[in-house]
Amino acid sequence: MEDETAMKIAVTHDEMVGRARSLVPFLRKKAAATELNRSMLPEVYDKLEASGLLKVMLAPNLGGFGMYLPTHIETVMETARGCGSTAWLHSLIGNQNYLVGWYPKEAQDEVKSSGLPIFTCLVMGATTTAVAAKNGVLLTGKWPYVTGVDQANWLMLSAHDPNNKKRNLTCLIPKHFVNIEDDWDSFGMRGTGSKTVSLENEFVPNHRILCFREAEANGIPGSLINDGLLYQYNPTSTVFAFVVAAPAVGLAEAAVEAYRHRLEVRTNARMPSMQTEWGASQARLGRARAQCDMARATVLENVNQLMDQLQHKKQVSEQDRVRYRMSMVEIVRICSKLIYELFCDAGTGVMMGGNELQRIFRDIHVLRSHFVILPEFAAENSGRMQLGLSPKGSFV
Repeated sequence: MEDETAMKIAVTHDEMVGRARSLVPFLRKKAAATELNRSMLPEVYDKLEASGLLKVMLAPNLGGFGMYLPTHIETVMETARGCGSTAWLHSLIGNQNYLVGWYPKEAQDEVKSSGLPIFTCLVMGATTTAVAAKNGVLLTGKWPYVTGVDQANWLMLSAHDPNNKKRNLTCLIPKHFVNIEDDWDSFGMRGTGSKTVSLENEFVPNHRILCFREAEANGIPGSLINDGLLYQYNPTSTVFAFVVAAPAVGLAEAAVEAYRHRLEVRTNARMPSMQTEWGASQARLGRARAQCDMARATVLENVNQLMDQLQHKKQVSEQDRVRYRMSMVEIVRICSKLIYELFCDAGTGVMMGGNELQRIFRDIHVLRSHFVILPEFAAENSGRMQLGLSPKGSFV
């Protein structure tokens, strides 16, 4: 499915998925320490960087592989089998890195000139209004949930246009501009380092400012130097729904593995037999495995369908966007439900600190809280479209 730009590189889809799969034992071993660190461990960062997984969709012009969304999504499903926090970073940062290629050439040249591996954070929700300045804007504000900021070298922070508050400007900013508050202490996804950043009266030149919605509609500035499909036309909100949902599949698969192992070792003087002999647990394991297989297949089918639409220059309609979003919401719901059921059947032992199934249980519930996959919003819009009504909300 890759275009000519991507085909020139020396790696394939299967090779990248294999690299991700090979990291699973290492990530699983480091997952507890990652949680305690509340941020990605240096040795985990080194492995992820060396694997090239964060460069899958990054433009070749910026040192990336220029591959497409299906490869990124499938590799994320694999890393999530090892560590939910690391997979969350992998999924988001890998997506945000390629968005650097949407900015004008001057901005991309600035990013390249640092010589550092590209690791870019993004906050799309505007929390402040920029101040107009000559040849750019001045930015003052505070942005929460900046996942991966400890490892980042560039940030994309959003603000309202001073001349039109309905228009969002996403400003590409060097990390040294911002102050970082060490405030990430969450129920789950504890190792993502999704901290709050702030800055005061910092100047951002016009070439590092982009309105993503307008770029989607009117043309992506970076397409002048990046010719892959993702730089010609790309519904970013739809892509982001896949990016958020992908770790849920790997978490569910990891939960099935952890639950199966728990059944094989769990015993108690009050039990009539090993839990492997319990019919209800056997049935629960069987259903969970089938649900994982269906979830993975559905995500991959949908993401390949989206890329086929882009490749054949078919318009991704409003109805398509709502349908894709609803599918990803349902995938996350199915995965979180099966994880909950496995967790509840695994006994008191999984309540202890450091237990893998408990960590997965916490991670999936934090993932499910993300606004992109809020179930009621997505379901309402899906129903409205079926009734011939327009969807609600701007993030469609």
